Amino acid sequence: MKRLAALAAFKLSRFLQPRVNAAFFKTYSRLIAPDVTEEELAAYPETPEALFPDAPALADRYRYIHALCGGDPIALTAVQLYLLALLEERTLDLLREGFGVSDGLTVETAGRIACRDQETLDLLPRLRNAFDKVELLLQAEPGRDFLKAPFRLDGRLAAFLQGDGTPDRRLLEQGVTVDPCAGLPAPVLTGGLVKRTAEHLRANPGLTVVHISGEPGSGRQFFARHTAALLGNELLIVPFDAVASEQRLFPGPWRLVQRELLLSRRLLCLREIHGPPGLLRQLERLPAKRPVFLTSQPAVKTIPFLERSIWPVQIPSPTIPQNARLWRTLAAETLPDAETFPAESLAAKMSLTAGQIIRILRLLKNQRPQGPWEEQEIFRLCYQVLDDGRYENIRFVDTACDWEDLQLEHRLKEALQAVCAQVELQGLVLDEWGLRRRYPYGRCVSVLLSGPPGTGKTMTAQVLASRLGLALYKVDLSQIVDKYIGETEKRLRQVFDQAEKSNLVLFFDEADALLGKRSEVKDAKDKYANTEVAYLLQRMEEYQGVVLMATNQAGNIDAAFARRFRCHLAFTLPDEPLRRKIWTGALAGIPSEGIQLDYLARQFPLSGAQIKNIVLNAAYQAAADGKVLHMDHLVLAMFQELQKEGNVLLASEFGEYGVMLSDYLSG
Repeated sequence: MKRLAALAAFKLSRFLQPRVNAAFFKTYSRLIAPDVTEEELAAYPETPEALFPDAPALADRYRYIHALCGGDPIALTAVQLYLLALLEERTLDLLREGFGVSDGLTVETAGRIACRDQETLDLLPRLRNAFDKVELLLQAEPGRDFLKAPFRLDGRLAAFLQGDGTPDRRLLEQGVTVDPCAGLPAPVLTGGLVKRTAEHLRANPGLTVVHISGEPGSGRQFFARHTAALLGNELLIVPFDAVASEQRLFPGPWRLVQRELLLSRRLLCLREIHGPPGLLRQLERLPAKRPVFLTSQPAVKTIPFLERSIWPVQIPSPTIPQNARLWRTLAAETLPDAETFPAESLAAKMSLTAGQIIRILRLLKNQRPQGPWEEQEIFRLCYQVLDDGRYENIRFVDTACDWEDLQLEHRLKEALQAVCAQVELQGLVLDEWGLRRRYPYGRCVSVLLSGPPGTGKTMTAQVLASRLGLALYKVDLSQIVDKYIGETEKRLRQVFDQAEKSNLVLFFDEADALLGKRSEVKDAKDKYANTEVAYLLQRMEEYQGVVLMATNQAGNIDAAFARRFRCHLAFTLPDEPLRRKIWTGALAGIPSEGIQLDYLARQFPLSGAQIKNIVLNAAYQAAADGKVLHMDHLVLAMFQELQKEGNVLLASEFGEYGVMLSDYLSG
């Protein structure tokens, strides 16, 4: 590099000899000499081989720069002056004083030195040509006239000549990284597509835009890394936000990226693009004619904005067997002993991306490195990773209830077990048996829970979610239904969009507020009310998870809705044997004496919720009286429970225990 700087100093000396006095040479004696002859300058070698016969690696790198400059003497002089200015800090002062300019090193300065006997006006075409060759290499200041645009002396070119491939520090500070694309784990789901992409790029050398779209964490960047590895290149991974915003391209960072591509064989991977279209057109003018990878979410379009070759890649959502293989493969790479890892069960119930699975497995390894790993524990980690604050209109419901807590008729329990089987066996039925292709819609496991209040609909939803190991989220209808046209559909779309990525069990309570019968259209209000119902029907058909809807008035449900539910569970008030079981379960663990379970179950046709309320209120009263629950506590609590619901009761209706109630009422 010093030899190139010395060549620049010789050229400066010859240019300044007839233009400055001896005092000037004395001031800058470290840089220039008054006695350099034309013969000495002509004898100094300029070709890479002659300059660096003892440093072949440096000769190769300078040969590359020489080729970028096209052998142009003005462009090469600009490079040599750039290196001189880096080695000797007074170079810019010399240029300003000797040339009478304030801009420092420009292409005009280099042209006057390289072509000493010609005027600037005569050199304009050559200066323009030389500027185009070194503009990116020397980072000319953007927005200035090419003659006066100063070159930025940032040292990157000097580092390249010394063999340093590290990108510019300013890019590293903005999140730009270099990926060597070596030692990657094998692609589990997209191996064939990676090979086809690499083969296409080999067969079509030059600039091809590979647009990789998919959900965040689906492996888009992983796909680019594997393709680059097959091509034998490193990746320069640049976050889109580092070089552009929604409205404009940042010229400074983008020019730094372009220079990095000039100085290496790396392939550009522009990560998470989302606009503007003008940036895509800039890709067609990249100086390095090599493949470019773009990653984005599915909604981002590139084909309408580009004329160059585009190779679109859509990262597919994995089927359940593929997802299970992904869980198994990543678990084997992360956990010490993953033979008993429940990959199939997780894949059947959770629709996750590869990135999310990796995060979950790392958390699991940190918390319990040696196992064993229970499904419920893994599910909790899944939802911790998934819950990024997106659930604005849905709230978490505790699923602590289990199968034993649910007191239902035998037919209802069998129906619930069938619902669980439909969720857990989707991989077998839809994928292995091939029904997914024949049922592109309507795969939502939807259940309508209807019946009087207190008959166990909400508890059933909790138990079902707990049995499946999935989170139950209750949709807050007060935040969904809106009087303004179109708002209800908008909020429903947000709920389903948010929930389907997490495979939540969505629970709509009091669903008849949404599922009411569609009416004859008599005015605009009827028209838009019917639109809400139709939209909800559509989203239920598209949803891939579990939807539970509870109503106390099944007769008000639109018939089109009823047909679309996979299962309808009709709850009724429990009969006497079932009421006795409910009383027994509710009283378990409470200190009591003289409780007549047969009487309680026979005498009062109560719902399960009413029985639990009665036991709870009676327990508090017993605790205040003497720590033991008696029949009088239960009778009084029962009277109060029925009275608050508007029932008029006589003491005689309580049979043999009516006396104690009469005493209470008379007191």
